[in-house]
Amino acid sequence: MNITLDHDPKLRYETNSISRKLFNLAFIPLLNSLPSQAKRFVRESHKSVKEVVDNVTTHTALEVLYSKGYKHSTNRIMQKLPHWIWFNTNNSKAVRNRILLVKRELVSVLKRFNERGENVLLLSIASGSARAVIEAIEEVKFVSGDRLSVTFLDKNPDALEYSRQLLSDRGLYVKDQYSWVNATAGSFVRGCHKNQYNLIEMVGLLDYFTDEYAINLFSSIREILRSGGVFITANINHNSEQRFLKRVVGWTMIYRSAEELGKLLLLSGFMEDEIKLYYEPLKVHAIAVVTKK
Repeated sequence: MNITLDHDPKLRYETNSISRKLFNLAFIPLLNSLPSQAKRFVRESHKSVKEVVDNVTTHTALEVLYSKGYKHSTNRIMQKLPHWIWFNTNNSKAVRNRILLVKRELVSVLKRFNERGENVLLLSIASGSARAVIEAIEEVKFVSGDRLSVTFLDKNPDALEYSRQLLSDRGLYVKDQYSWVNATAGSFVRGCHKNQYNLIEMVGLLDYFTDEYAINLFSSIREILRSGGVFITANINHNSEQRFLKRVVGWTMIYRSAEELGKLLLLSGFMEDEIKLYYEPLKVHAIAVVTKK
């Protein structure tokens, strides 16, 4: 399978300067050597870090990472230093890179459908804050609202309400154009009609699924995706900070390379020539863009 290490200059990806790379040579081994009891120290080092640690795996934590924790920014040196350290780790930068790449692909697909005058039926699975989807819709600016129908699916009602408010704040809400469903991915997808959607996005959820469950879910997604439709998903890749994330932060995930992600898609019934695989520049996240023939 073809795997691209994406370096699109328009996206303003975050990478590591020479000084940060040198810093990481000593810092990352130190992080990985910390005992689980260090969680309290890490948590209390900065208010934004506390917010991430207290809300691991949720849209709340991701929103803090997307904003680089600036909600609690300060000029005090004792707070600026931990802010610089934690929000410039590879995983922190990479999650911001991921949303840039996913948004680019969403915009590309939405523009293509919009220019053709096609109706778009979009499903966002484990939508969370839905920031990438909402910002993509905002950028495309559909000619007519009735050409777009979006379903936000999440098992967390707080995440659904957050995305509803985000959509409203941006002046994008149109009655009957958007719906919010409080359910799990598997139960909802199994109840959908065959060939129902032409754009499905599921980013962040696969990190918590076993291979067997992922294959079964991908297979169900393939069934409800129309011919010519696009499925965008992602998985966190094996990386040098994962020991620290699990042992100290308490953020446990299932790590897969782009190759491993591609294999799961093939086993679910997608064909190799339907799959495009990308890494964001730090190679912490792999993104798959699948176009069903």
